[in-house]
Amino acid sequence: MKRIALAILLFAATAAAYAQSPLGVAKAGHGPAVIFIPGLYCSGDVWKETVDHLKDRYTCYSLTLPGFAGQAPAVMSDSLLTGFAEAIISLIRTEGLQRPILVGHSLGGWLALRVETRSPGIAGGLVVVSSAPFLPALSMGDSITLDSARAIGAQIKRYMGMQTLAQAAAGSRAAIRFMIRDSVRVAEVAAMADRSDGKTQGEVMYELFSTDLRPEMGRVRCPILVLGDWVSYKGYGATRENTLGKYRRQFALASSVTIALNDSSRHFIMYDEPGWLDGQVDAFLRTTAAR
Repeated sequence: MKRIALAILLFAATAAAYAQSPLGVAKAGHGPAVIFIPGLYCSGDVWKETVDHLKDRYTCYSLTLPGFAGQAPAVMSDSLLTGFAEAIISLIRTEGLQRPILVGHSLGGWLALRVETRSPGIAGGLVVVSSAPFLPALSMGDSITLDSARAIGAQIKRYMGMQTLAQAAAGSRAAIRFMIRDSVRVAEVAAMADRSDGKTQGEVMYELFSTDLRPEMGRVRCPILVLGDWVSYKGYGATRENTLGKYRRQFALASSVTIALNDSSRHFIMYDEPGWLDGQVDAFLRTTAAR
C-alpha cells in the first residue's frame, strides 16, 4: 500500500509540474531519456512513429511548444525562443534526467542547440533534423548578414501578423506541400497549423532570423548528429555537395559532429524517409544514450 501511495504522490507531483509548464509534454516508454522537439506549427505528434520505434528501449518525451498546434500561447515577448529553451531545461531538471538526448526538427533542432549552448553539458547528444545554428544562411547562403536576416524576419513577422485566418491557412498549406511528399501527412500538419497561434509563429520566425548560434557551437559539449535534406531545393540551385558544405560551415566550431544527408526526402524527414531516419537515430543512440 505504501508503494501505491508513493506512486500516486509521484504521479500527482509530475502532473502538477507539467500543468505549470508552458510546454505540452507526452511521456512514453522506459530506459534512457530522449526528448523530441517539433518545428514550426507542429505538435509533438510529428514524432509519433519515431517514438513508437524507440519506446521499448527509451523513455520518450514529446513536446508541444506554447502557441503551437492548440497548446496555449506563452505571454508574448521578444524572447520567446529563450523562454522555450529555458522551459526545456527546467523540464530536464524537474524530471531528474541525466544527460538526455535531444531530437529536434527544424525550429526544434535549433532549440536543441539553444538548450545545450545555454546550459553546456545538460544533454548527452543532439540530433538536429533539417536545421542549423543560423537557418537563414542555410537557405539563403553564407553571405547573408545578421542585419539582413533580421530585416527579412521582421518582414515575415509583419506579414504573418496581417494575415486573415483564411490567408494564414492557405499560406501554411502551400509551404507544407513543399516540405512533405505524402498528401495525407500534408493534411495532418496543415491541421496543426490551423490550431497554432499566428502571433507566436510570426515572433518565432523573427527570432530565428535574428539569432545566430554559429559562434556558440564551441560551447556544445556533447556529440551532434545532423540529418539534412536538399532535393526540394534543386530548382533553386541546391546540390548535395553545396548543401553538405553549408552544413559543415554551420557546425565548424562544434567539437563532435556527424552530418548525413538524405537524397530523396523533403524537409520532414521523419515522414518522407522514416526508415532512414530511424536507422541514423538508432546508431547515434547506441553510442550516446548510455554514456
